[in-house]
Amino acid sequence: MVATRLGRRDFLRIGAGALTGAAALGLAGCGDASEAQAGASSLQFSFWGSSVRAGLTTKAIHAYEQSHPQVKISTWFTGFGSYWPKLATQISGGSAPDLIQMDMRYIDQYVRKGLLLDLTRYIPQPIDLHDFNQPLLKGSEARGKIYGIPFGGNFTSVFYNTSLFQKVGYQMPGNFSDWTWDAMKQVAQEIVKAAGPGVYGVDDASSNITAFEVFIRQRGKELYTDAGQRAFNKQDALDWFGYWSDLRKAGLCIPPDLSVQYSGATPALTTIVAGKAAINFSTSNQIQAFQAATPTKLGLYSTPSSAGVKDNGNYLKASMLLSASSSTKNPDAVTQFINAVFNDPALVKALKIERGIPGSARAQALLKPSLKSADLKQLTMVNQLAAITRPKSVLDPPGAGEVSDLLVLIAQGLGFGKMSIDEAASTLVTQADKALERDGV
Repeated sequence: MVATRLGRRDFLRIGAGALTGAAALGLAGCGDASEAQAGASSLQFSFWGSSVRAGLTTKAIHAYEQSHPQVKISTWFTGFGSYWPKLATQISGGSAPDLIQMDMRYIDQYVRKGLLLDLTRYIPQPIDLHDFNQPLLKGSEARGKIYGIPFGGNFTSVFYNTSLFQKVGYQMPGNFSDWTWDAMKQVAQEIVKAAGPGVYGVDDASSNITAFEVFIRQRGKELYTDAGQRAFNKQDALDWFGYWSDLRKAGLCIPPDLSVQYSGATPALTTIVAGKAAINFSTSNQIQAFQAATPTKLGLYSTPSSAGVKDNGNYLKASMLLSASSSTKNPDAVTQFINAVFNDPALVKALKIERGIPGSARAQALLKPSLKSADLKQLTMVNQLAAITRPKSVLDPPGAGEVSDLLVLIAQGLGFGKMSIDEAASTLVTQADKALERDGV
């Protein structure tokens, strides 16, 4: 799914004035004075995702409302790309959602503007996280505090068409390090030969920021420095764009016109679900939605590794976070609901693992007996990778969203022949520096 940065102009519209004005304007979804006096709470919850996620979320909310009749929760959701502009508009209008699904790539921007509720003071009561995966929780902190609880953990992954893999006689190796970028290229070659015209070996992931990040981490560094600057160099970008350019020229990955046509905004609009590519890059928690969109059995595995390098580069990350607006009129109701999301068996069962493998050991144990094959694959792979991978140690700086957008635009320009590999690499480096400098203030 392509990230869309919450622009600097949007954030200039969001500040103390908007938050102060919220009291006068009234928050959407927050109860009026008579409701507050009666002990009732009306909350609004915003999130991005597919219709599958929306259905599971609605089921969880209904379960909570049944056991908490004094609380009413309304929702709105949209795709990832349109979510951030819509959220910015709502916040700047003084009607921030009480409950906000948040992404690690954007959390520092919101924290800097004072838009998120500091949940640290609500832990361990009412938010009980005593059995929560501590590396996952620690990795979601911003400035040493918790502004969002991870819905679950996931990894950057590849989904693959098991029928086509069987057709060419390839089985994913038992050791993650044996699935290399060269191995993926070789499999793609075999699939293109066996499948015939119109089917490609792999989707073009040159614009995928999470895949690029894993590629950089395989080189022993992070995407950014502790100071919020670029940690990758031009040679890294040259190697990345060069790899995908080679696949494109050989007809092994999706051509640029199909990449635009199959935008990935929903699972149905991905090349693997459409039967155009045998391999697709995504996050592991998306396997349920992808599998629901196609009768073709999908496999799940880690991203390729760099040959001869022990560090796979992957890492357990917060799939997304459950945060709260700092301007909510109902912090008690909000934090009680957040606690229920992670501890109430009814809500845990309703949400399943569509947002990632739960960080709570109790939640995992509760869900495991009812998991479908695709979900069990996800649970197994997450636990396997968590045991061997290097945690991410640097929080994405405020400009990370813009760097993600830049990668998309530059990769598309390269794919359509508008620039050379050298020009693409140089542009990414220089423009990333400017983006990080602008948003790093």
